[in-house]
Amino acid sequence: MSDIWLDKECSTWVGALGAGQESNWDICIDHALWGSGSNTAGGVKAGDEFLLWKSGPGRGWLARCVVTSDARRPTKKDPAPWEDDGRDYKWIFGIRVLKQLDTPYNPGSSNGNQNITDIPNVRLGQFPKLDSEQTLAVRSFFGLINPPMTDEDMIFEDLDSAHERALLLRTMDGPLEKQQLINARRGQGLFRSNLEQIENHCRVTGLRSMRHLRASHIKPWRESEDLEKIDGHNGLLLSPHVDHLFDRGWIKFSDEGALIPSPKLEPEVLTSWRIEPPIDPAPFVDRQVDYLEYHREFIFQS
Repeated sequence: MSDIWLDKECSTWVGALGAGQESNWDICIDHALWGSGSNTAGGVKAGDEFLLWKSGPGRGWLARCVVTSDARRPTKKDPAPWEDDGRDYKWIFGIRVLKQLDTPYNPGSSNGNQNITDIPNVRLGQFPKLDSEQTLAVRSFFGLINPPMTDEDMIFEDLDSAHERALLLRTMDGPLEKQQLINARRGQGLFRSNLEQIENHCRVTGLRSMRHLRASHIKPWRESEDLEKIDGHNGLLLSPHVDHLFDRGWIKFSDEGALIPSPKLEPEVLTSWRIEPPIDPAPFVDRQVDYLEYHREFIFQS
């Protein structure tokens, strides 16, 4: 079923599944019902969006649901089906699960706020209503949209755009040469063709389907000389989530092909994305190593 209901104005709420309450979620699914002890849950309406956060070990975003009925007070004839767990349920409402992740996704946190969503950690257990930006961020974890850009992402995007504008003002032999350099920024054109002659799969996930791999520069496009921009040795074919980590310096590669995570990267990111060091890594050739040394010195977050 398509998410037509997302086009109308609705609210997005977050419920938390406490540590040791995993069996309660099974009851929720069986009864197509959620209950909350928070007074704010009284504002839940049919058609709203409901997102489930799992607390405790293995914490992370677990499920995305649509609300199927307005919040109502539990009664003897219509009780909360978890009465024996010791909690006081003030409100119950119907839900339908749209997607449940096999492994809860945890983007990590810094300074008390969750990364990407910017939701205060303390709020996750208080049945909060999310604003539009927070909602879009959490939806990205369920594959609906790309994650919103961080402040750092926007800085790099602005730098790339400024470099592209300067490139367009330069005098070259012809428009085709400029276009090849600009295409290389997006992992397209001659750069990708050259790269595919050297690399034929993602070195981390093993994926070989070219249409699902990104052509990623090792030395950033904006920092590269013209020939480096289209040099296939200055690139890797990576699965999108691996590309994100490599591009922002959260991981690096040794000359022998070993994957090395940044000490600043939360371990749960690799666990949630099921990223493991290659069992039998392939070493890089000398021309690739030159670019990897740049990445390790200037991009990697050591």
